[in-house]
Amino acid sequence: MASDVWIVAVLIAIGAALRFGTIASQSYWLDEAATVHLMGLSFGTMLHQVHVNETTPPLYFIVAWLWVKVFGTGEVGLRSLSALLGTAVIPITYLCGRELVSRAAGLVAATLATVSPFMIWYSQEARSYMLFTFLCGLSFWLFARSLEEPSRRNLVWWAVASAGAVLTHFFAGFLVAPEGVWLVVKYRNRATLIAAAAVAAVQLAILPLAIGDTSHPLQWIKAFPLAIRIKQVPVDLGLGSLYQSSLVSDGLLGAAALAVAVAALLYFGGEPQQRRGAIVAAAIAAVVLLVPLVLAEFGRDYLVPRNFAPAWIPLAVVLGAACTVPRARPVGVALGVVLLVAFVYAGVRIGNSPQYQRPDWRGVATALGPASGSRAILAYDSGFAAQPLTIYLHGVPWSQPPQTPVTVSEVDIVGSVYQQPPQTLPAGVKLLSSRSVKGGFLVDRFAVPGWRLTPAQLAARAPSLLGPAGAAPAVLLQSA
Repeated sequence: MASDVWIVAVLIAIGAALRFGTIASQSYWLDEAATVHLMGLSFGTMLHQVHVNETTPPLYFIVAWLWVKVFGTGEVGLRSLSALLGTAVIPITYLCGRELVSRAAGLVAATLATVSPFMIWYSQEARSYMLFTFLCGLSFWLFARSLEEPSRRNLVWWAVASAGAVLTHFFAGFLVAPEGVWLVVKYRNRATLIAAAAVAAVQLAILPLAIGDTSHPLQWIKAFPLAIRIKQVPVDLGLGSLYQSSLVSDGLLGAAALAVAVAALLYFGGEPQQRRGAIVAAAIAAVVLLVPLVLAEFGRDYLVPRNFAPAWIPLAVVLGAACTVPRARPVGVALGVVLLVAFVYAGVRIGNSPQYQRPDWRGVATALGPASGSRAILAYDSGFAAQPLTIYLHGVPWSQPPQTPVTVSEVDIVGSVYQQPPQTLPAGVKLLSSRSVKGGFLVDRFAVPGWRLTPAQLAARAPSLLGPAGAAPAVLLQSA
């Protein structure tokens, strides 16, 4: 046991270095910019905006609002909350594996959590996903403890962690509901009924919020075919943002092959206790993964890979069990090495490839530079660009400008390096600078002869400065 403590301590140190070491290397993206904006509001206004604009319960935003009062809203300050929680997931994963299977399985699962590209990515994101994962991990561990010892203490803490999870993300219900049912069916006593009922009461209390959130526009999800998003899930959970690569086409095949290998190892090489623990973890993970898929088929489609974070720790426990089977140890060790190498490779690939990283809006803002007068910024990446640029540029309002004429002396285009300016610019227009930015952005700045136009008219003139492009650009107005 003492050796386990030291090994987990080393894993925590490595995990913290991986999460905190590059925490500010990428700029805020669209959703994180929304978080930054919310953090600058009063507490009451922030809660109202979360209710109106977000599609998750408010717990993360409450915690983050308090966090930034101490650490600020810079990338390091705000993201450090997720990084701390992501580091804490490592010992929680160990505890889950130890409780259900064995100490060795827990160590393997914790090692995978340490270097997981999925875990590292969301540990560096100023959104709810790592608090969501952390609380789901706590719930799963306390569920495992309660299965063996349904003491009042274990059940109370399971209920607290589970309630916190569902107050962070609606998808937590797919984890805590089967846990509660399992405990009630197994023990059928007053204590388990009260604990499960308490969690159910919290879920019922936020049901109106969940129903209200279904009215929020989420067309960006359905813009990608459901079949493609299903293929992305195993790749994202395993290899992080490499799901954007050609690996997506092989995601389900790879997951199926891995499942067959794991099942064979546990069946032929595992002890009964290992198999029992792995079955519990696999069953919980299956509910988390399959129920949202069924709901998506019936029109309630919120299926995006990051929403399946509650399944990650149970799946890691299953993998840890398979890698430590006593009667097929060489094969199990080989599987563990393959998984570890794949995770490390994916992490290095993501770190060295801008196409798998968040858009470099900070670099775009630097290329734009400060405004010397009134200017319009036309961003071809539409809504994906507008909110992050309001965070990085001074004097740009969060809300879109009204459709009234404005006078600007400079018009800047944020486009792609694949776009080309026309051979002849409009009369009186002069190119001030042209800079490329990591990730394939092109930032062209133009002096214009005092154009007085509405934002829509400015957007219509974008192709005359840099084009062609499919969609109309977002328009941001900035004063000096």
